[in-house]
Amino acid sequence: MPVAGSEPKAARRRLLRGGLAAGPVLMTLVSRPVLAQQCQTPSGFCSGNASVAAGAGTICTGRTPGYWKQAQWFGSWKPPYYPTTVGGTGGHKATLFDTVFTPHYSGQTLLDVLEMGGGPPNDVARHCVAALLNAAAGLTPALTVAAVKGIWSEYISQGYFEPTAGVHWGDAQIVSYLTSTMA
Repeated sequence: MPVAGSEPKAARRRLLRGGLAAGPVLMTLVSRPVLAQQCQTPSGFCSGNASVAAGAGTICTGRTPGYWKQAQWFGSWKPPYYPTTVGGTGGHKATLFDTVFTPHYSGQTLLDVLEMGGGPPNDVARHCVAALLNAAAGLTPALTVAAVKGIWSEYISQGYFEPTAGVHWGDAQIVSYLTSTMA
């Protein structure tokens, strides 16, 4: 005869064992890569379809603005983009934002823009700088350096970016798209 109170404990153990066995199956069904995302072109992102970059690479492994502004990752910046000025033989100057993008931040470097806080247009600028560095490093096959420059140029001159005819993205949509290319 079972001891008083042991039946509920046995039932809980059976439930727990069954639940633990089902967990990996459920996780397999709903998981997606955490460190990589499918790259979509701006128009593909806009329409929600599976339009991916032409060619072999379809995974985005771009880094966030927070990554690129950290000193330990400065070695990941690809020429001709530099976070800081280095003197001497083989030295270089920090890359100014206005020498890469449509001018808006006079005298500010790419790193200065990455470190800025605040909403529009600073949030768009931060994400454009990160997207530029990602594209230069080959981390975003669907997004080229020229495309990132075009997004910023159109946004800063018109107040929106048009990923496809008749669709206007404001700052929130631009940041959302660029973030989708970052792991």
